[in-house]
Amino acid sequence: MTWQHLPLCFELLSPLHIGFLPNQPGTVFAPTRCYVPGKNLWGALTASLTPRIFDGTAKQFQQVGDEIKKQFTFSYFYLSDGKRIFTPAYATEAGLNWGGISDQEFRTCFLASRVSTRIGETGSAKDQTLHEIEFIRHDISSPGKQGKKALLVGMVWVRSNAKILDKPVEVRDGSIFIEKIDILREIVVGGERNYGFGRVKRIACSDVLAQELEKFWGFNPEAISLKDSKVLLGHLPYRTDLMFLGDIEILAGREYPRDNATVEFINTGKHISNSGYCFVPGTKLQTEDDQLLGLNAWGQLCWTG
Repeated sequence: MTWQHLPLCFELLSPLHIGFLPNQPGTVFAPTRCYVPGKNLWGALTASLTPRIFDGTAKQFQQVGDEIKKQFTFSYFYLSDGKRIFTPAYATEAGLNWGGISDQEFRTCFLASRVSTRIGETGSAKDQTLHEIEFIRHDISSPGKQGKKALLVGMVWVRSNAKILDKPVEVRDGSIFIEKIDILREIVVGGERNYGFGRVKRIACSDVLAQELEKFWGFNPEAISLKDSKVLLGHLPYRTDLMFLGDIEILAGREYPRDNATVEFINTGKHISNSGYCFVPGTKLQTEDDQLLGLNAWGQLCWTG
């Protein structure tokens, strides 16, 4: 099976929140990931494309989402200032860094938080609704420098002769088209959309960023050499027999239930998916054995041997 790969660059038009589980019981602080897993891009694209083709019932969203998973593979997407890509790396004993800068400096530039609460009918705050939301800024803040737009960059692979519900898929002009629909023009990614979060706009990918993306993801997504990989740029199922420099976490998330696919979506987040313990992005596996990894549709790495 052959693939076309397309480097992508999005400009953040509003703050971005990428939540994750598990969280501490009773916590009032909702942290964000500092990157966007491919699953979030898949979900955003499914949500954007389905109403353009169908009326938008749960079954139709499921059909389109399943088709996209068969024909596309998304990398994880990372932040950029237009010159470099801030990928994670547990490269030294100093701990986590992002594109060569410390975790603390990175978070100071890219992250912020907002305190919010629900207001009752009397105009006063409701009890137990005070919470703090961490988010990725849509403009980069650094002392003494003029602010600039934050970018989100990554790679998407499209199968040759791909079709979505018998509609041909075409890669051209730096985007993906189904008939005359530019399916990546403007999408909404992540959570807290009631605050206006997650709006992104596809822009042309500069030669500098395209070259960097080729270094990270210029390969066949079905055969990735672990020996050639400096650090993991997606989650990979944890193995007890491997030494590593990095971290592990339970990879879990909330999804819509699929037990009644004939109605509109209800019970948001009722179903919790759990992929078990995984090495996190940025982890360096310490092994001399060369093994091939695969990349699923959501940019998660998997063992093939």
